[in-house]
Amino acid sequence: MSYQIHQLTKNTVKDLVPLYENAFGKKITERAFQQKLDTNFAGISYLGYTAYDFNGDAVAFYGVFPCIAIYKGQTYLVAQSGDTMTHTAHQGKGLFTMLAQKTYDLCKEQGIHLVFGFPNNNSYAGFVRKLTWIHFDTIEAYTLRVKTLSFYRMHKWFNWSEDTFYKRGHRILSNCKKGQPFPSSCKQHGVPVIDHSSDFFNYKTYEKNYLIEVAGLNCWVKFNSEYLLLGDMQMAEEREWGRTLDHLKKLAAKMFIPHLRFQGSTNTPLANYFQKIGQKLEATHAIGGINFSNIIPLEKMKFTAADNDTF
Repeated sequence: MSYQIHQLTKNTVKDLVPLYENAFGKKITERAFQQKLDTNFAGISYLGYTAYDFNGDAVAFYGVFPCIAIYKGQTYLVAQSGDTMTHTAHQGKGLFTMLAQKTYDLCKEQGIHLVFGFPNNNSYAGFVRKLTWIHFDTIEAYTLRVKTLSFYRMHKWFNWSEDTFYKRGHRILSNCKKGQPFPSSCKQHGVPVIDHSSDFFNYKTYEKNYLIEVAGLNCWVKFNSEYLLLGDMQMAEEREWGRTLDHLKKLAAKMFIPHLRFQGSTNTPLANYFQKIGQKLEATHAIGGINFSNIIPLEKMKFTAADNDTF
């Protein structure tokens, strides 16, 4: 079967909505997709390619989300790989590799130095074997137990709906003291990190997350029925972190969330701290990528959960 290949534009984002629902089995609105792909804060948007079948339906897509990295005081244009998808009826036809390679050529033309990502078990082999990604680190997750009734029990005993739970949680977090943008907690000498600028925080509002100040420290969080997820926390002494985490656990308890969760690259200040105080989960994700210019040492990059496109 032959396919038509077109570079993504703002006007063709709508074509990806039914493809997304087929590939991932969940809904997404065109508006949410537009917000996610509109990375104008980094100077370039809608970076990727779509394959169409003879009916004019989008059947595969590979795209990246440009962002800014900081390395030794300088800023560089990089990109995260995300929302790679192929319709179930068109898998095994080489579309993933072909679209990725065209996207990488476009990245080079636009001055993007590297592409990084967090492939799951299903996509890992394709990135490493077909796109020559290097696997240079691992995302590890840690949890802290919160003493509270869980949403599961509230649902069972009091017939709480998910809608009630999420509306209440949104109201609680929205009423917290508003936080201010802060640098990545991974930032250390000689370590490339994603620039957590005000523009980056504003861009990330395509997801429902919250920048709040807790016990004097800025925290970036989101939540579900199982976890209050800590995307990142302002650098501080461990005693200050401990005080803020105590307050976050009280906040989670009020929201009927039984765990506080942090995840990120290995050997970062927050990861090392959670390793001492939290329970490590078995679930891990690879961190990999491909370097086009070798100006930034890809293998030294460090991330928190907030850097992932899903946060």
